[in-house]
Parts: sequence; structure tokens; C-alpha cells
Amino acid sequence: MPRRKRLDFKEAIHYVMVRGAAGAEIFFNARDLQRSPRAPRQIAPQVSKFEKLLAETRDECGELLHAYCVEPNRGILVLKAAGAPLQVFMQRLCGAYARYLRRGGFAVERAVFASRYDAKIIAPEYLPHAVRRAHRSPIESGLRKQPVDYPFSSDRAYRGETAVLAIHMADVRAALELKGHFGSRGYRDFMNQAETPHVARLLTHGSPLDSRIVGDKVFVQKARQTAEHPPVPLDREQLTAQVASLLKCTAADIFSPTHTGTLGRALVAWYGVRSGTATLTEIGRWFSVTGASLGQAIRIQRLIRPDLFRPPEVSD
Repeated sequence: MPRRKRLDFKEAIHYVMVRGAAGAEIFFNARDLQRSPRAPRQIAPQVSKFEKLLAETRDECGELLHAYCVEPNRGILVLKAAGAPLQVFMQRLCGAYARYLRRGGFAVERAVFASRYDAKIIAPEYLPHAVRRAHRSPIESGLRKQPVDYPFSSDRAYRGETAVLAIHMADVRAALELKGHFGSRGYRDFMNQAETPHVARLLTHGSPLDSRIVGDKVFVQKARQTAEHPPVPLDREQLTAQVASLLKCTAADIFSPTHTGTLGRALVAWYGVRSGTATLTEIGRWFSVTGASLGQAIRIQRLIRPDLFRPPEVSD
């Protein structure tokens, strides 16, 4: 039987898992972690590289990262598809990491990752449960006894400690507050609770109505309908015209070597990524610049004109 097509739509929350091919430890050696408990990052440069690539790909594709966890053989991501489709995001992330391993001389097989990553769409009310499963995965695997003791996840960010990379925690905290858990202490209390059998079945197997979705009957129907009727993204000309209207200039001005052009190109890149029109790399080709330079322009211009960078659309 052929595999079912993955579901995806704008603003969908995904629980994603990637694995090393044939059980290979592609991120670090579990025995090394046990031998060096006080300096874990020194024995796992691959994890630091993966985190760097994760941050870069997230910024390029406009996704929101709610949580992550990296284990020897697998990586778990909880993210919202706020920009590019999930498939584009995962292809870029996994492709960049596979190239890093090969160029760095690490002993890897021809295929770094298992052929197909796992992904489930999560209803918002189950977002904290997905984050808890990600953060507790190393405990279930026997790598540590408590999430706070594990160095390669976003758990510490939720506990108020310095994060290795930026984590979008607002949605998780809001969902926890609806369950009566407030602040860092509420997060810790929730993390210490065991999964109920119902939640465990949903996160493992998905809904009985659709294994690709974690949620009730109403959410399953809504997710299916939304995925079947995606909005048509703007093309390059439409996006450039709307940004030109926003800046009260012409489309030609956005291609000019002026301050207006610099701001306009940053806005085109910002809204293009977050509307799903294209990635930073693809938009960079429109202007004969790199995606990295567009990313830098966005960061600078957002500090100067934060009022113009309003997600998710250029106009109402």
C-alpha cells in the first residue's frame, strides 16, 4: 500500500522526527555522552552544527520553532509552518546537515537520514503535550534521568535559562495557562506529569480518523479541509507591487541601489518567506544577492522600521 501524502498548511503545528539511516548515530555517540557528563558539547560538535543549521533554516523559511531535542540517532522538532511549507524546510535542513557530515569527514553511509521523516499535525491544545514528549524523549531513551540534565534540547529555555537558539515559547505558555499552569513553575509541573493513555495513543498513532493528525474529530476535519484548499501565494510581481504600495514608491525603486531599495528588498524577502511565496535563497535570486545578505538586511531594517514588518501579509 502506498504511503499517504503528508498534510501541511499555513500555520500548521508539526511534530517532526528525523532518524539516522539504518540506526546510525548521526548526531553524537551515546557512550561519549555518558563518559563526559560535565562537558557534553565538547564531544558533540555535530549537535552544535545542527542547531546552527536549524536556526539558519528556520530564519530562511520563516518557521516558528516551539521545541527541539537531539539524540544520538534522531532529532525531534515541534514547529509551526508560518512561512515555507514543511517539506521545503526539512529538505533544506536535512540536506545542509548531510553535506556538513560528508565534508567534515565523519563516517557516514551514503544516506545520512532514513528515507522518510515522520510528521504529525498537532491541534493547538495538544502543543504542550508535544513539547513535553520531545523534552522527555532522552529520559525515555535512558540518556538522562531528568529533562533539565539533558544538554541538547530546548527544555532549559522553558525553565528560564539561557537558550542555545531562540525558541518561540508564547504559544506553549498560553496553552499551558489554559490548563492552569503558569510561568516556568507551571511548565515544570506539567513536565513532571505522566502522559495519559489517551494522549500517548494520539501522539504515537495519531487520530483514529487520520493517523497524520493529533486532535479531535472537529480538528481532523478542519485540518483536512485546510490542507486540501491552500491559498494561492503571491508571485514575484504581486509581492513587489504590494511592497511598493506599502512604501509609496515604484517597483523599479525596490531594485535600485538606494535606501528605499534596501528596505524594499528586505520587506519583499520578509513577506515572501512568511506568505510561502519563496525562501530567502529563492528571493535572493530575484535581486541577484544571497539569501544570507537578505537575512542580514531584514534584521537591520526590522530594528529601524519595526512598524513595517507585520506578519503575515503585506496588506489587509
